[in-house]
Amino acid sequence: MPPSPKKRFPSWIKMLPALLLSSLIGTYLDLFYVGLGYYSFPFRPMYEIFTINIAFTLVGLPVLMACFLMICSRFTRWNRAVFIILLGLIMPLFERIAEKYGWFIHSEEFHHAYSFFGYTVFFSVIYLFHQFVLHRWK
Repeated sequence: MPPSPKKRFPSWIKMLPALLLSSLIGTYLDLFYVGLGYYSFPFRPMYEIFTINIAFTLVGLPVLMACFLMICSRFTRWNRAVFIILLGLIMPLFERIAEKYGWFIHSEEFHHAYSFFGYTVFFSVIYLFHQFVLHRWK
């Protein structure tokens, strides 16, 4: 009798560890920076309980990271690096748009250059963790 073929997980299940990690990191970084007073979220669900926008960190961020991982899986190493750097450059613009609509407020001490470096590292860590998990599941 031939050995049974390996069962393959659907691609979205393989992303779950990276999506959970991105949600955890995003939540704790938001809590940390809100606690330091670098920024705040005036528009957020359950404002009596949470000082951060918990809907974004639990729903929005994992959805965005799933899209990011699917796009990155189609790129070569160099194209992926350029894509991550471009995302890092674009994120401060999205922050300014969020500020314009009142979803996000920065303190005077906060500089958007911090966002470039922070998001570039964040996207890199999440992608590397995702690759690590994929290689462990083979």
